[in-house]
Amino acid sequence: MKKLFISTLATLLIATGYAIPSFADEIPDYPGISKLTRGVENSAVKKVQQALIKLGYPIPVANGKYGPATTAAIAEFYEVQGDIDDGTTLGPAGWKALFEAINREESNTPAKEEGVIEDNSADEVKPEDVVIDGDINAATERAAKVSKVLSRAASVKGTRYRRGGTSTSGFDCSGFVLYAMKPVGVTFGRTSRDMRRETPKITREELLVGDLVFFHNKKGTVYHVAIYAGDGKIWHARRPGLRLAKTNIYAKRVSYGRVDYT
Repeated sequence: MKKLFISTLATLLIATGYAIPSFADEIPDYPGISKLTRGVENSAVKKVQQALIKLGYPIPVANGKYGPATTAAIAEFYEVQGDIDDGTTLGPAGWKALFEAINREESNTPAKEEGVIEDNSADEVKPEDVVIDGDINAATERAAKVSKVLSRAASVKGTRYRRGGTSTSGFDCSGFVLYAMKPVGVTFGRTSRDMRRETPKITREELLVGDLVFFHNKKGTVYHVAIYAGDGKIWHARRPGLRLAKTNIYAKRVSYGRVDYT
């Protein structure tokens, strides 16, 4: 029923002139901040709305009016962009990030980001790598569970990022963590900030395979969560337009959380 509704809605939008175009060829020219402020109505706002809708943000229709739904969607888009944040307007950096995300999504090609290295190596977890307080028996149990988590993570490599996603049709960062850890009975609240609150803070030196890594923006707010895979690598659902992968820890501001596998 849900798929039928979405299909019918898409047909109606196309029939009424609200077809969502492809942006894969190029990034549209930035129109200037005065064109992208709450209360204005123009074609630039409509382009932004079309892009946000395609990425899964809850804007009812691309009508060119910069209202509450567009404002909320832009703020939510910024939440997963780290330090790219123009508040409730869309500045040049935000405009570029938005349409780059669309380009990557439509072209379905691997994205190369400065400082980010994808890793295709197999994950191996040994008890001696996850010892806490000298407890070898607990380490053996933890290693077995973490191996299952990393195996489940690897099985969904390449899955698209989807706002609010918790399944193989698309994940957001916290949805992916919940999915990967479900088979071993580890669960958290729904968001990366919930996970930060629910895991004891540890140092980089204390970090073990299977713990969580959190990215923070300049204000110190958590905007992303990943699963530590060892050797400076993490499994994570990155952000709109990027596929789930194992990469290096490339963020400048991070913190770490201990996961209890007992």
